[in-house]
Amino acid sequence: MARGQQTRRLLAEALVGLVDSGTAAPTTRQVATRAGVSVRVVFHHFHGTEGLVVAALSLQSERHRGVLFAIPPRGPPDLRIRALCRQRRLYFEELTPLYRLARARVHARGDVGTGLAELLAEDRARLRRQLTRTLAPEVEARGVHSGELLDALVQATGWDAWRALRDVRLLSPAAAERAMAFTAERLLG
Repeated sequence: MARGQQTRRLLAEALVGLVDSGTAAPTTRQVATRAGVSVRVVFHHFHGTEGLVVAALSLQSERHRGVLFAIPPRGPPDLRIRALCRQRRLYFEELTPLYRLARARVHARGDVGTGLAELLAEDRARLRRQLTRTLAPEVEARGVHSGELLDALVQATGWDAWRALRDVRLLSPAAAERAMAFTAERLLG
């Protein structure tokens, strides 16, 4: 059993390594070769590539989740927003290659009930909870409009916004972080 877990981790590490080195959508054969196993071993442990992508994204998220520590909901909101955006910069920069692969697979299949879609949803929920706690006083002060404000803040500080700033606008990580913080600060008014 321990050897099976070790092999699954080795395969997940191989996929992470390939994606991080620039291979946008590695094949099962590429993953197997990098891990030093046969393609059959990949299918034995994951029953297809989706399970492997779930394992790799889960591994990478677990590794970098520590940068998303709690920010107390006190003090100047602009400082809390900047701290939150710094954390997201560090997190998104590490996860973006696998996020791209995962999102492409989910959208291509149109299957929202998969483990991959669920893992992405859990990550979005984690980021939303962090934002909710960090900016609770400011969001709650909006009363009946607090839900709309929270939704706008979640959108402005989420991975889709990060990807647009980095991939579409071609901003550096530091410039994207500043733009994200600027948007969130303006939303708070």
